[in-house]
Amino acid sequence: MSRILQIGLGGFGRLHLQAWLEMGFRDQLWVAELSAERRAWAIERGVPPEHVLADFRAGLDQVDAVDIVTATDTHTPLCRAALEAGRDVFIEKPMTPTSEDARQLCELAERQGRLIQVGYYYRVHPIARWIREQVRAGALGTLRYVTGRFLGFKRARTDVGVTHTDAIHFLDLITWLLGAEPADVFAVTRDHFDRGLEDLSIVLLTYPGQVLAQIESGYIQPGRWNDRVVPNAKTSKELVLCGSQATIEADFETGTVELHRVRHELRDGVWQLANEGSARPALPAIGPVEQVKLELQAFLDCVRTRVVPEANAVDSGLRLAELMEAVYQSATQRRIVILPSLERATA
Repeated sequence: MSRILQIGLGGFGRLHLQAWLEMGFRDQLWVAELSAERRAWAIERGVPPEHVLADFRAGLDQVDAVDIVTATDTHTPLCRAALEAGRDVFIEKPMTPTSEDARQLCELAERQGRLIQVGYYYRVHPIARWIREQVRAGALGTLRYVTGRFLGFKRARTDVGVTHTDAIHFLDLITWLLGAEPADVFAVTRDHFDRGLEDLSIVLLTYPGQVLAQIESGYIQPGRWNDRVVPNAKTSKELVLCGSQATIEADFETGTVELHRVRHELRDGVWQLANEGSARPALPAIGPVEQVKLELQAFLDCVRTRVVPEANAVDSGLRLAELMEAVYQSATQRRIVILPSLERATA
């Protein structure tokens, strides 16, 4: 069994700690956290006191892999230190604040022969896996339009804007579901709180085949459900994929998905509706901790087999950083930005 150093015990870090403990890593887990209160919390949860550290560097020699769950602006130095120590790294999204940071980490990981997996935990959700199967099987026909709403009333993060906080989940997920990179992007953002970070974001992307995707995120729009991760938040995490033969409507907050066998047919010069009904597949229910456990287990499997993770440093780190920079460039310059093609590489 691998020995793990988790760095960070903030909101999502607590989910990671619970996941590691439920996976049986109590004696193989080290935790580094600057806050004394949070370190005490980890000990209360069962982490051996001698494994709870204020300085992450004291734990690098004790472990085989590092799990980074800290603010985005700390990701690059922490990941670099872990890679230089010869450790594989799981790092929560976004991997880095800039594409240059991401490129340097990709190059360092390759030189060191280490793996990086980026935490996009909606990829492991049963709904996302089922949707990907339907898309690949051609069940929707020709895909035409994808729309995602990842928004709601909640605390505004102080390290990155809402596009980096929430929209990035669906930016990654849609690209993964479609199995293709977007060709261009147009974005509009607003900073109503006047803090230098956007609290409202609308991103339009064009994928191969003229598939249009739109992602809306924000802290000022009302969500529909009590969030299962963020306290006192009311959010919506909805995804719709429209095809020529059928449409999928998914709600990740409630764990529901529906396939509408609806299409339009040209009859007597009029595009008329052909509705063959809707169905809900029986998919297993899953909670946030279970999702984290699935992606952490996938990481451990890659560490053991030395197989590059699906959400690797190039595809989910560098490429997403490039895309995010294009989003902000578009929003600032108020124009469509053509995305560069990146050569495939492995982290």
